[in-house]
Amino acid sequence: MNFARGCNRSMNPIDRIAHQVADDLQRLKLNIVFAESCTCGSLAATLGRIPGISNNLCGSAVTYQNETKSSWLGIPNEILIQPGPVSEIVARLMVEGVLKTTPHAGIAVSVTGNLGPCDKDEKLDGVVYVGIGYRNPEQSIEVNRLLLPDEYTQQTEEHTLRLCRLDDLLQQMFKLLLQSLAERS
Repeated sequence: MNFARGCNRSMNPIDRIAHQVADDLQRLKLNIVFAESCTCGSLAATLGRIPGISNNLCGSAVTYQNETKSSWLGIPNEILIQPGPVSEIVARLMVEGVLKTTPHAGIAVSVTGNLGPCDKDEKLDGVVYVGIGYRNPEQSIEVNRLLLPDEYTQQTEEHTLRLCRLDDLLQQMFKLLLQSLAERS
C-alpha cells in the first residue's frame, strides 16, 4: 500500500512528508518509536493520521518533564541537571531508552528542546536536539542540533512563534528521518 496514493493534493507540507516517511517505513518493513519532549506527541500524532500506519508505528513516549524522562527512559537525574534536558546526550539517551522499552521497534527518533519563548534561559530559546538510532548495534545514534528562527512570515497572534517553530521542527525532523531511511535503502 502506498500511503501517499490517492491523497488530497492540497495536503499541507508536514502531512505530505509524513506520508513519504510512512511509505519508506513500509517499504523497509521497519517499525518506528518516538521519544518526544518539546513536540509533545506531535510526531506520532501526525503519522497516526495516515491509514494503515499502525503496521509500522509502535507509539511515542511523551516525556515532557525531567522526572518522566528519568522514570520512563532511564535517563540519569545528574545528566538532566547538568548539562540539562536540552542537550545532545539527552537526545541520545532518549533513543537508547525508548528502544530498550520497545523491543519490536527497529528505529527510534527522539526530540528534546525549547520551542520558547524562553524566560528562564534565553540561550536555549529555539534550540532543539534530534536523535535517530536503529536497533542494529553497529550503527551509532545520530544527533542533530537545530536552531529554530526567532520569527516566521506566517507568524500571527493566533499562530504564535511557538506554533510556527513546532511546524518547522516537524518538517525538519521528518526530512532528517527520510534522509536516514534513504541511507538504509
